Amino acid sequence: MIEAATSEIEKPEIESVKAIYRYLEEKFIKGGATDQEKQQIKHRFFHRPCLWDKATAKFWKPKHAFFEPVSFFGNRRVSIPTSHPYWEVYQLLGQNHSPLVQDYLCFLQELATEYKDLPLNEEDKASLIRVFNRLEAQLSLEGGSIKNIPILTANDGLYLANKIFIPDASWRKDYIDSSLILHPRVSAKLAKNAGALSLIKDVIEKPVDVTKGISIAQDEWCQTWQKAINSPEFQTGLKRLIFHESDSEPIIDMMWLKTVKVSPCRQIKVDLFWKDETKIASAIPGTYYFDEFSRIFHIISSKSKFIMLSYLAESLNNQLGEYAVQNLLPLASIIDAEPQNINNLLNELRIRVLLDDGEKSSEELTQKSDIIDHDEVIRLFVERVERESAQWNYP
Repeated sequence: MIEAATSEIEKPEIESVKAIYRYLEEKFIKGGATDQEKQQIKHRFFHRPCLWDKATAKFWKPKHAFFEPVSFFGNRRVSIPTSHPYWEVYQLLGQNHSPLVQDYLCFLQELATEYKDLPLNEEDKASLIRVFNRLEAQLSLEGGSIKNIPILTANDGLYLANKIFIPDASWRKDYIDSSLILHPRVSAKLAKNAGALSLIKDVIEKPVDVTKGISIAQDEWCQTWQKAINSPEFQTGLKRLIFHESDSEPIIDMMWLKTVKVSPCRQIKVDLFWKDETKIASAIPGTYYFDEFSRIFHIISSKSKFIMLSYLAESLNNQLGEYAVQNLLPLASIIDAEPQNINNLLNELRIRVLLDDGEKSSEELTQKSDIIDHDEVIRLFVERVERESAQWNYP
């Protein structure tokens, strides 16, 4: 709360306070006090209402008073300019020129403590939004980081950052309690730096209802994609995509892709969970679901082939774990391609080839030992080594 001291101060009392200011001025400012002595005075009075401001008729704590204008704090802070006759004494007691990051953080904590789980009034909310903007700017000047600070939510409450979501999945936002959603006028970048969660990355979907659709066009698209995914050419192409981004050939089992199915659905309902298994939404519309037991990619039906293809590419990519690719466009392209065209398509997309791509490996040749003997395998291997050595000027 704003400092309780004093709405009406009798003139004799003000004069006695001024006498104290004059004493401090003579002893600690004009009297040549040491830095240690000045620091002791500041430490003693910094948190106490001891700065008299005639304009507000209040005593203010030095930590809540600044020489520069601070109207963005509303009436919870005050500006006492350097034109004040005792400004040097006020500075001695702890008044600062302008707010630093820590001053903004103290303001946030003050409101969070006062309001607890209640919504802010309009005046404090307006001040808070301005403070968030100033805090972000001040952070860019001072550097450093902020972790798990109180953040304003869509229901005008203040909650710790690691308990709220940045609404980067707009299709989910309306199904989530507004006390869990970042206020639209607070910077998402600031909230993320403070530890706020992503509504698209930090939630888990669990299907509760999958209703298959009946549509000739969508079913034909899914059958075409299933044929591509089941092919050995697709497995090789997928390895190329992973190699292109990760710089090393993936050690991953892709044999399961040979038997997966792709099925269009009329409806997919999912529950949303926090990563700690706390449910945050029930039976909301979903877009895809992979049944690991039956190995079926369920994709919500759409009139747009591209939308369904995008969902399938995203769903398949999620199954790759640490090998998930960043660029989904090439992945969607090879899902939609005829298997025999996948290799050339990736070449046109300038996707790196695997280390043995285009060459017959000694393992492949060994498997054909009824046609090629071991001497032939060795000869081809030596030719390949000599060719690569010449290309890279190895001695």
